Amino acid sequence: MSHPSQGIVGTLGNELEGKVILHCVTSSISCFLAPQISRKLMRYGAKVIPVLSTEAAKFIDPMIFEWATGEKPITVIEGQVEHVKYAGLSEDKVDLVLLAPITANSLSKIANGIMDTTVTLIAGTALGNKIPMIMVPTMHEVMMNNPAIIENITKLKEMKVTFISPRVEEEKAKIPEDEEIVEVCLRQLYNKSLKNKKILVTAGPTRAYIDGIRFISNPSSGKMGYSIALEAWRRSAEVKLVYGSSLLEHPLILENTVNVDTVKEMYDEVINLLETEQYDYVILAAAMNDFELENVLDKKVSSSESLELKLQPTKKLADRIKEISPNSKLILFKA
Repeated sequence: MSHPSQGIVGTLGNELEGKVILHCVTSSISCFLAPQISRKLMRYGAKVIPVLSTEAAKFIDPMIFEWATGEKPITVIEGQVEHVKYAGLSEDKVDLVLLAPITANSLSKIANGIMDTTVTLIAGTALGNKIPMIMVPTMHEVMMNNPAIIENITKLKEMKVTFISPRVEEEKAKIPEDEEIVEVCLRQLYNKSLKNKKILVTAGPTRAYIDGIRFISNPSSGKMGYSIALEAWRRSAEVKLVYGSSLLEHPLILENTVNVDTVKEMYDEVINLLETEQYDYVILAAAMNDFELENVLDKKVSSSESLELKLQPTKKLADRIKEISPNSKLILFKA
């Protein structure tokens, strides 16, 4: 009979179906958040095997990880020779090693080939076997600024280790939201059909101002454009997102973004990007105004008076894109 925790597998998607992830945890105070990261990965279909250092097991009971994942955590290397079984040249080799959280001590050991704990031994073996690896360092901010730590992180990046930047608050480098960590894992393991492709996506509504306060807009949430941009990013594309004044927050994992307000701002931003860079795909999912005022009023009109607005058509972004970037594949949406 399967473990009850297996019931959550695939409840958010099947992007990680068939993938096995070693989730290594070291003795950061952030380790109490690690079980929910494991479970979020499972919700996308992954099998997650927890690995705890001896010190981490003092911070959080390994039984919690067994409850969370349905897998018995690895806390010591025993007769199964777990570091070779899961990170060596074995048919049980995992697809990804995630170290979240990882301390300054552990990442420094791994960077310099020291393998004296369960986590560092498994990580060192995985590096030798070129298994993809993601590290999420957490520590006090002053420790992150230590030249030796900076050097060790640089060294690990040269070994193709992916780093997820911590969330710096109150002079501490804290673990990011679990959604961000999971998204980076998805990008690492997911379909790479858009690798080396540059994609420009627009999303959300624009505004045509009547005066300095009031405007004409539409109820577009931006969700379509956000979803397209996120899916392209997961598929390893280089994504640029230009989004309007949506009430819905854009995916935080997408760092290459520009927020605009008016239809003119969106038009100018997209054209400027296409005049300076070549994009393979341009996806116009934004709900841009078709009309704008000929003249924006310079003061608020009294609500006791009638008001007539004279509108003029806005410039068509798609037409201009065809002129200046004919080699880009243009994808349009119509409501």
